[in-house]
Amino acid sequence: MTKFEHIVTHNFFLLACLLMLSACSDGTHLTGWKKGDLDIHCINTGRGESMFYVFPDGTTMMVDAAGSLLKKHKHMPTAPKPDSTVSTGSVIIDYVRHFAPRGHADTIDYFVLSHFHTDHMGDVNQSLPRHPEGGFLMSSICEVGSTIPYKRLITRGDPTEVKTSNCTREENLCNFMSFVDWSAKANGTRYEYFDPCSDTQIVPVRGKVEGFKVHNLAAAGRYRTSPDSKEWTTDMPSRAVLDSLGDPGAYPGENTMSSAFILSYGPFDIFSGGDLQWAHRDIHDYFDIEAPVSKLCCKVEVMKASHHCTKGANGPDIMNALRPDVVVANVWRDVQPNPQTLDNIYAASPDCKVFLTNLHPDNLVKDYLDRIASTGGHIVIRVSRGGSSYTIYTLDDTDPSYRITGKWGPFKCN
Repeated sequence: MTKFEHIVTHNFFLLACLLMLSACSDGTHLTGWKKGDLDIHCINTGRGESMFYVFPDGTTMMVDAAGSLLKKHKHMPTAPKPDSTVSTGSVIIDYVRHFAPRGHADTIDYFVLSHFHTDHMGDVNQSLPRHPEGGFLMSSICEVGSTIPYKRLITRGDPTEVKTSNCTREENLCNFMSFVDWSAKANGTRYEYFDPCSDTQIVPVRGKVEGFKVHNLAAAGRYRTSPDSKEWTTDMPSRAVLDSLGDPGAYPGENTMSSAFILSYGPFDIFSGGDLQWAHRDIHDYFDIEAPVSKLCCKVEVMKASHHCTKGANGPDIMNALRPDVVVANVWRDVQPNPQTLDNIYAASPDCKVFLTNLHPDNLVKDYLDRIASTGGHIVIRVSRGGSSYTIYTLDDTDPSYRITGKWGPFKCN
């Protein structure tokens, strides 16, 4: 490079930085995370659920990595975002690199897989690229973790005990475990199971944060015996008992096995429960995991809707316990959200603001549109220092600069 070329390149870089700073300060783009704030991002890929958290000290946590490859079904998926030319993993990678704290976009401190379903971890087929070293196919959880290594990887339980279905095939689980083995050797990733009785499994690692806690509640069908107990119980028969019954219908679905927690920062609380549900409790009582988990909950400011706000989840028990002021839903099918589920939300919290990452044109909630705050885009919850208030933003999911499309708040936390 000549001296002239170097000067031109340097000046172009400075101009680009100035333009970015200008964009961040003119109200059209979200400013970067700053120390003391808690940022919670619903990343919209149109292919499931992925949440990215930046703790007040800069610790990062991702919960799930959407990546269903479903194209045609009786319940049709929404369009992939920003479009079908890019993989779900690359969408998540770009988003994390954009919003991670400066200097900390090269790793993710915690990755929590709520349960083993493809719309939360990605699916595999032979058309996907194969990792040149690990040999695994690049499903979304593997693609993200291969590019931005996970320091700790936490799953709801042992993947070898998963009852496979069309939502989680044996091939997918074997591919995931190949990635886990490679990541442990290549990146030092620590792999463990979600502890339903822990308040210290997930903690800030970059500095002490007063009033901050991730309070685990449930995982793999196990839940605390009381809100502050260090012991767990379960209503589910053991795997050995289920295997002995010879009845495929007796196994709880993978959604029921989801991990759940409440993250608190001062007076601010958010509930996250993967795809917890009460569905099919008429067949077996233990299929309803929401009822016992609801007894461990209290009122929260924000709820991450369980099972994408679809039928058989977010029932009266848990909604009356949480009574959220805001519900965010990672919607990606034409049956999401379900009208009865919205009824449950509004019955528990009449003034609740509901935010959806997508809304399929064939969805049946048109009578609720005047009550839904937003029906598309990435969703960001920014909690101020100490957790005293929070503001909600929606971002353009087709724009690589993530332009702000809506703003609500600030709302005071009680």
